[in-house]
Amino acid sequence: MLSAKNKIRATSLLVSLAVAVSISGCAPSVEQEIVKPINGETKLSYETAVAEYRTIENEERIPANIGFSTSTSFEAPFKETKIKNVYTSQNSTVKKGDVLMELDTTDLDFQITEQEILVAQASDSISKEAAQIELDELLELKQQSIIEAPYDGIVSKMIFASEGTTVPQGTEICCVSVPETLFIYNEGGAGKNLRFGMEVKLVVNNEEYAGTVTAAPDTAPSDASNAALNYSAAKLYDDDLKRLLTEGTGAAQAAEGWATIYAVTVRRTNVLAVPEKAIKKESNSYYCSILRGEEKYDMPVEVGVTAGGYTEILSGINEGDTVILSDGAAAGNNNNNNNNNNNDRNDRNNQNNRGEQGENDEQGGNNDRNDQRE
Repeated sequence: MLSAKNKIRATSLLVSLAVAVSISGCAPSVEQEIVKPINGETKLSYETAVAEYRTIENEERIPANIGFSTSTSFEAPFKETKIKNVYTSQNSTVKKGDVLMELDTTDLDFQITEQEILVAQASDSISKEAAQIELDELLELKQQSIIEAPYDGIVSKMIFASEGTTVPQGTEICCVSVPETLFIYNEGGAGKNLRFGMEVKLVVNNEEYAGTVTAAPDTAPSDASNAALNYSAAKLYDDDLKRLLTEGTGAAQAAEGWATIYAVTVRRTNVLAVPEKAIKKESNSYYCSILRGEEKYDMPVEVGVTAGGYTEILSGINEGDTVILSDGAAAGNNNNNNNNNNNDRNDRNNQNNRGEQGENDEQGGNNDRNDQRE
């Protein structure tokens, strides 16, 4: 027979067990897939442009050197030429006959003296003639020891300007040029797209001048060497050349030797064009994806030149067509993914909460059983 107190405890225990069963469940646990509804339709966004008539062009920047078509170079005439005196400097303006520098002839003078003695001591006409020829060669070398300007111009190069410097025979020492014969050239093949007679912009010392192409690969003969095929040149128009030679230090600046050729190598006027990104290639054919309303269509196209980031369209699409440059992400995808992730986290939290509640109820039942035993 249970006392009133024990009856209350038994009743409490039964209620606690009933609650635990209803919450935690006595049946085997089954993990079910949570199916979430999709709200609204998925739509794609695109990066687009409109096919339109425009002028497309491509401008190339070609590094170049400055040269002079009338120019005289001086080389060291002796086996070991020694510079004695220097009377000018690079970029200086000179007159015909001006002495640019003197070379030391100490050793040469000794050779000339010895040869003169041999000429005087020659015993017969043949020996004397041979000795005289050698003497004349030495005297000619002596004349080369005085370097003079061959014409009015500028000292476009002064490679060895220090007095006392010894220069190997055949080495270039200095150069005199006529400024009015200035031209600009590239020998490395960077001007391969230039064409004879093409108008170009020439930049010298950060100043712009107008000119024209005077040599280009398209004028080279069919049997031309690689050097000829890689060579291109341009000259300034007369008025621009005069401006270059009279502004600032003029010819002296030009003689520094660097310039840039800017040339529009491709130009198409009033052509139907789309951004280059809109052109897709499949096998040997091209197509554009166009957008009409919300529908996407792949249209075969015939293309022309590409310049300045645009491609010429010869046929396939029309002016005003909206072309797709790149596919965008599905509109709302990110939000749907975020919502799904949040829902999954909430479901896991609810399951954890139910598990914790079951543990708490079980603990309460154990406590009641202990009290009953007591």
